[in-house]
This record gives sequence, structure tokens and C-alpha cells, in this order.
Amino acid sequence: MKYIVAFATLLMSSSIFGQFKIQGTVKNYSEKPVMVRINQGASDKLINRVETDKDGKFSVNFPVRYSGVVTLTNLQKTSSLDILTDNEDVVFASLNAGGNIFSDVVFSKGDNAMGFQKLQTYKGYLDVKNNIFPTIKALYKPEDDFYKAMEKEEARIAQANPSTNLPLLKYYSQLSDLAGAQVETKAAADIHKNKILFKLTNDNTNLEGSGLLSKLVLDYLRYSIMDAKSQDDINSIIGTEIDTLLKATDIETPRGQNVLSAIFAVLPKEQFGPLLEKYYAQANSLSCEKTDELLSNLSAHNLEKPGSIVPDIHFKEAVKGFKSLYDIKADKKIIIFWASWCPACRDEMPFIKEFYPNFKKLGGEVVAISLDYNLNDFNEAVKDFGWINYTELTQWDTQGIEEFGVTSTPTLFLVDKDNKLIKRAGHISELMDFIK
Repeated sequence: MKYIVAFATLLMSSSIFGQFKIQGTVKNYSEKPVMVRINQGASDKLINRVETDKDGKFSVNFPVRYSGVVTLTNLQKTSSLDILTDNEDVVFASLNAGGNIFSDVVFSKGDNAMGFQKLQTYKGYLDVKNNIFPTIKALYKPEDDFYKAMEKEEARIAQANPSTNLPLLKYYSQLSDLAGAQVETKAAADIHKNKILFKLTNDNTNLEGSGLLSKLVLDYLRYSIMDAKSQDDINSIIGTEIDTLLKATDIETPRGQNVLSAIFAVLPKEQFGPLLEKYYAQANSLSCEKTDELLSNLSAHNLEKPGSIVPDIHFKEAVKGFKSLYDIKADKKIIIFWASWCPACRDEMPFIKEFYPNFKKLGGEVVAISLDYNLNDFNEAVKDFGWINYTELTQWDTQGIEEFGVTSTPTLFLVDKDNKLIKRAGHISELMDFIK
């Protein structure tokens, strides 16, 4: 997550140096956060959090060149807007006052953003035409009025394909068609595998910016096992195909490491754990510079094993005089990821509160990293907690979540004075035998 922090710092710098900016007005969304995400690898990353003013207006500056999809969400990610930009200014207004704050969006600036919106609308209609109408039409006769109405709508959709003359928009349209292809036969699957491999080995960083890299990697692996007869067959084929991908894209390059990060993201550990261990070991042994996303993957994986050094967390504002997790010196530390909105956390915190005084006497310290998003709720929850409490008010985008591999709250990590992991747990009771 280091590059996210660095990128966010740049974004908050003077707009004089900005390459481009996105400005928006969100109806009935005054003085509330807008989370800004971009695609730089196998997944999207939070790069900034901005606040709307009393009229629902906001502006975010991008000081470095970026071509790809920018995703805006509310804090809870219940509403989102994807914007395609080729390093160009974008201005829009969201006119709907309902639950989805980014519905009924009207763009007034940004050619790629406007074209992307039309393309997404068209693809939605095309999905209805290809996948829904055939089922409905089977229930009617050709002479029925409703059947004729559907035929008329099918003809309208067929003629509604928007222009994609802009280079980035054209690229995204072709890439999304490839990622969304319906493949029925092994022969067709082999053709699409070759097309995907060509993209992965030849395209520039527009591929990462599209947000479709992980989908393409998943499709490539899925097409490879169409004729597999058993789980052993699947594992063998997947292993061979991963080797092919990593050799073709070169694991020592950012693209190869992004492909590997995508593999870690799309293959479930429950099914492919032993196979994935091979590639975690391969990634750990790399002597070249690693991407931050791959480093986060490795950190989360390594923290499944006692003895691993936990990553540092740099506080945006000093807490009780401490600037980072490593600044806090103690014989043992318990790092807990929690939130006031989490029922299981509310059940757990009283036990930690009872446990803390004796732990403190033994030279220990508790560092609670909150995934809260409301400052008042956070302050109310921690007012009686004597340990070190920290929050960024960004929920699951909180620093440390990826590197520690946190997928649920509460999650606790007991570490020694050298920040080496002793035990990972879901409850304080699981740590008692390790604290003496």
C-alpha cells in the first residue's frame, strides 16, 4: 500500500501541477466523502478521499498521467461511477437524489467519459437483446404484439452501437468484448486463449488501467480446463498454464508480476493452496524490484506463518506521540483490526478492556486499527479504551488491511518486541497461552 499513500500525497498537492482533474456535482450529497480509485495492477486502488462542499461539488486533481478507468464511490461502496479518461479533464453532474448517488449522470466535459457512458448503456441493452429477449420470445407467438415490440427493440439496439473512434475508448471496447466473450467449444476457447495471451504480452499499461486484467487471466485459466476430467487434471493443467503465462509475460517485469497478482486473486486457496505455494515461493525469491501489489500479496501470505515480520503502519497523524506502528516499543504488542459498526467487535472489546491492564503491566501494548468511517462513532467507541487507537475513516481501504491479509473483523495479531508474528487470532482468548 506504500504507493497508494505516495500517490494520495501527490493528489493533495497544488492543482498547478495537475495533469488533469475530475469535477462533479452530486445532488443531495453535501459535505460527504467521495472515494477515488484507479487501476494500476490486478485490482483497483484507493488513491484519494475528497469531500463535497455544501452544494455537493468536489474536485480531485491527478498530478501524474493516467489513462484508464477511474471509479468514484461513496464510503460504503454502495454507489459507484466508472469514468474513462485519457488523461483529460472530466466534469459531470449526478442528478438523482435517490439511494444511488451516481445515477442519472450527465457529463459536460470529457470525450472519453461521455463515449464510455454511451458504450456501457449500449452493452446493457445488448445483454438484454442477446440473453433475455430470446427466453421471453419463446413464450409468445410471432404475431403477438409484444413479440413484435421485442423485434422492434432488437432492431433498434442493433443500430444503436455508439461510435468508438477515440483510441482509448476503442481499446476498452475491444478489450471488454474479449473479456466478456461467451465460449462454448474447446476450439473457440483455444482461439480466445491465444488472443488473451497476445494482449497480456503486447499491450501497454492501458491494460492495467482498464481494470480487466484479472478477468482476462481468469478467462485464460478457465478456458484451459474445459476438457478436464478430475481435480487432479485441473491442478495439473492450471499449473502448466500459469508457467506459460509467467514465462510469456516475464515475472521479473511489472506486467508479469501483475499477472501473478491476478492469479493470487482469482484462484481460491481452498482449492489450489498447494499449487499457489509454489508461486508464492517463486515470488518471494525474486531479486528484482517487486510491484507494491505483489509485495502486499506476499506480506499477507507470509503473515499466515509465525516468525514473519509484520509490516509497519505509518499514522497519518501522530497518536499519543507515536508516528507509526514500529515507533511503539513493547515486549509484546497486540494489533487488532476492528470497527465500532462490527457486532463481533463490540462483543470482543470488553474482553480486551478487561485483559489490557495486566498485559500493560507485563510490558505489553494494544494497538487498535479501526475500520470506522464516522468520526463521532469512533470517538464514542474508544473513549474508555486506554490503549493506542487509530483510524483513517476509510473502512476496508484502511492502511494495513491488504498487507496483513485482513478479511474480517476483529482480527488480532500478537507480535514480539521485534515486530515478529507470534500468533494470529480472531479472539483475545486464543492468545492467552502465548502471553506469560
